[in-house]
Amino acid sequence: MTPVLVSVDKAGDLKIGSKKCRLYKKDEVVKVAKKYGISTEKKTVKQLCGSIKSQAKNSMNNVPLAKMYPEAAKKRTAAKKRAEKKALNKKIATNFMNAMTTKIASPVRMPKPTKKALPLTREEAVSRIMAMKGLKRNAKMTLVNRIRMGAMSPRRVVKVARELSRLNVPGYRIVM
Repeated sequence: MTPVLVSVDKAGDLKIGSKKCRLYKKDEVVKVAKKYGISTEKKTVKQLCGSIKSQAKNSMNNVPLAKMYPEAAKKRTAAKKRAEKKALNKKIATNFMNAMTTKIASPVRMPKPTKKALPLTREEAVSRIMAMKGLKRNAKMTLVNRIRMGAMSPRRVVKVARELSRLNVPGYRIVM
C-alpha cells in the first residue's frame, strides 16, 4: 500500500496531494478511499471526501511536520531567529544613522521671472527723461543728447536720470 498525502487546509477543505479532494474525478477519490478502508458503494465524491477527511484527522498524515522531523524544524527555527536578528540589527543601525544626521531643508526655489523687460526706444526714453521733475532743464537736455548721439543706451540714460533726480543735487552739472 503506497502512502497518499492527505491533509486538511486552513479553510477546512480536504486535500489529496496538492489539489482539493472535490476537484478529483470519482475513480481517483475511490482509490484513496479504499486505501483508508472506506466503503465506496453508491457514494458521491463529496461523501467520499467527507469520509476520508474524518479518517485523515485520526491518521498520521495530519501530524505536524515538526514532530515528524525535529532536526529540520530546529534548523528552520534557528534560521528564522537569525533572519529576525539581522532585520533588528539593520533597523537599529538605520535608526542610529537617522538620529546622528541632521535634516537639511530642501533648497528654496526662486520664482521664475514673469516677463522680460521690453527694450526701451529712444522716443520713449526721451519722454521719460523730460517728465522727471527733479532734474533741471540743462541736465535733461544733456541726457537727451547722449541718447540721440548713441553715446549710451536709452535704458542706461534713463537709469542715470532717475539717480540724478533722486539725488536732487542743486547746481550739479553733467560733464560730457
